Amino acid sequence: MKHEIINAEMLTHVALCTHRDPKDILVLGLHEYIDSEIGRYDGLHVELCDKVSCIESVKDDSMDVIVVNSDRFNDASFAAQINRVLRKDGLFVIKTNENLKENMEGLGSLFGIVMTYNYEGKRAILASKKYHPTADIVLQRADLIDDLSYYNVEMHMASFALATYMKKELLGIQKN
Repeated sequence: MKHEIINAEMLTHVALCTHRDPKDILVLGLHEYIDSEIGRYDGLHVELCDKVSCIESVKDDSMDVIVVNSDRFNDASFAAQINRVLRKDGLFVIKTNENLKENMEGLGSLFGIVMTYNYEGKRAILASKKYHPTADIVLQRADLIDDLSYYNVEMHMASFALATYMKKELLGIQKN
C-alpha cells in the first residue's frame, strides 16, 4: 500500500472525525491524496495550498480544521498563525519526524490539547482548542467512511497509544 494513501487517511480522518462539526478546512502542503480523502465528506468548504506560507493570507477565525502535510514545522510564528486562523473550537494536524518534543512544547502555550500519534512508523501532532482525539471521536462519522485502506476507528484510537518511555519523555509536554 502506498505510504501517501496511509498518510492522507491518517491526517485527514483523524482530524475530521475528532472535530464535532467541521465545515471549513484548510490543507497546507502536498494535497494530492488528502483532497480526495476530504472529498468523502459532504458539505465541506476546502481551501488547498501547496505552500505552508499561505497561512499568512488566511482570515482570522475562519477555519475549523487545518491539515498540514509537511513536516517543516519549527517556527513559533507558524504556530501563532495557525492559532489565529482557527476558530475557538478548531484543531489541526501536522506531520512531524524530528524535534517532536520541541514542536509539541511550542504548541502547548496555544492549544489546550496537544497530542502525538503514530502510524506506520510516522508521527503526527494533533493540536486542538477544544476536542480530544480519543474522548471526542465522532464514532458515527468514523464508522461510515467507505472504502478506506488503512484508517478505521480502532486505528484512530490505537494511534494515540504511547509506549511508557514516550509517556515519560513527553510528561508535562503532551497535553491531554
